[in-house]
Amino acid sequence: MVVGMLKLPYKPRGEMFGVVREMNGASRATVLCEDEKNRMCRLVGKMKKKVWVRVGDLVIVRKWTIQENEKGDMIFRYTKTQREKIKDKVPEFLK
Repeated sequence: MVVGMLKLPYKPRGEMFGVVREMNGASRATVLCEDEKNRMCRLVGKMKKKVWVRVGDLVIVRKWTIQENEKGDMIFRYTKTQREKIKDKVPEFLK
């Protein structure tokens, strides 16, 4: 789903908002997700060398079909200005 020109999570595909809590190396991070679970997430290939993810960044996470409560993929990272534009759509505890 896109608002203006910003991507939003598409719930039927298992996507949700998340905030990076810890960087673990090897393109992996611990992310606190919208459903209040911590997941080990990896950066997908198209983002790996183009986008730098830091602790505190708002991201979109897609859950894996296997181990969906423990693992996922980070498919999009919001910049500061993008985060301000969609702040009403993000759950309060992730702000």
